[in-house]
Amino acid sequence: MFDPQAFIALSYTLSEAGRSEAEYRTAISRALYGVFLWAREELHARGEHVKLVDESEKPQEHSRVREKFKRGKFRHDGVSQRLGALYKSRYRSDYDLEIIVQRSEVLQVLEYVDYIRDRFTNRLFINPTHNS
Repeated sequence: MFDPQAFIALSYTLSEAGRSEAEYRTAISRALYGVFLWAREELHARGEHVKLVDESEKPQEHSRVREKFKRGKFRHDGVSQRLGALYKSRYRSDYDLEIIVQRSEVLQVLEYVDYIRDRFTNRLFINPTHNS
């Protein structure tokens, strides 16, 4: 099975100084998808209904995952806020061709990713049966 954290590792590689704008845009996109997929799999493993089978409903997985960090036993305001910021940055980098995406934006995204990874590892997903 593919480890979504490999997307995060790729983002770090693509964030190095001197990379092209296309690489910086890709770094932001892969960072978001790495975090999203990791969260989706961890939540699913803990009995949270976030994965959808019907391909037409797949886009709803994103909102379901985000919702878990806003309410319930996996609620975490810091993760929720940074995840929202990741989605905004990903949208800008993937769809707004009028802006220039610079390394500084990628580095900010990776700070959010580091924060979220720390909370996943040290708080939210450390115990498969209970979180406090």
